[in-house]
Amino acid sequence: MTDVPTGAATAAARDKYYVYRPMLDLIGKSEGTDKGRGYNETLGYGAYTGGDVNLVGMTLLQIDALQTKMLQHPKNKLRSSALGRYQIIRTTLRTIREQLGLTGKELFDAGMQDRLGCYLLGQRGIDKWLSGRLALDTLLRNLAQEWASIPKPDGKGHYAGQNAGVSVSQVKAALAEVGRRHAEGQPVREVEVPVPIDVPTVPETVDAEVKKKTSLWGWITGIFGSGGVGVAGLLGADWQTVLAIGGLAIGGLIVVLLLRRQIIGAVKDIREGLA
Repeated sequence: MTDVPTGAATAAARDKYYVYRPMLDLIGKSEGTDKGRGYNETLGYGAYTGGDVNLVGMTLLQIDALQTKMLQHPKNKLRSSALGRYQIIRTTLRTIREQLGLTGKELFDAGMQDRLGCYLLGQRGIDKWLSGRLALDTLLRNLAQEWASIPKPDGKGHYAGQNAGVSVSQVKAALAEVGRRHAEGQPVREVEVPVPIDVPTVPETVDAEVKKKTSLWGWITGIFGSGGVGVAGLLGADWQTVLAIGGLAIGGLIVVLLLRRQIIGAVKDIREGLA
């Protein structure tokens, strides 16, 4: 969470997990822990721990021992060791400890639980979704596999006999807020507009003059050629004479056109040389 703009900066400074907080809060709601003791809640609201316990004051190793005790409880038909705000089970917690290189002496306090919750969100692809590399429905299915109370895109829970604790629209709304907060933290990059370079050019009057002269010569030659042929025809000249006059006119026109192209090309070279 870097480069968070003013407005979100204060909230982000207070909450290390500000971006993911909407989903963390949704999980606390869907798992039902926020209805009880939140970060200190255990499966069955203390049914398999001998009553309420102070989870946030225990180390990860102590939590592991407590979860083992929960699994051994004769009334625990679910065979679950879920505890804490995000209802993390023993197998998952052991895996995370190994992957993050935790010693087990760290406290299972609110900060650690938020960290673990965010880690699980990341494992299920929330960061890939934020970067546009994962479809929303795929993310929903992934999350439903991690938390039984999160619905799949069809609104049903992933696990048989487990009902979703929230609706699909609620999950999408929370994810949309995560996306908005994520976008807030992205640095704004302004596109640099190239500064126009004032390149000296050949004055337009030169171009106009060149075109004017070459066009004039073409016009004159054309008139001369067609006129000469016409006059010769009127004077009764034989066809050889008429053909000769026409050929001279056409040849003159070709010369003028070639000269015109050379002049325009020279102007173009002048332009490029000044650029």
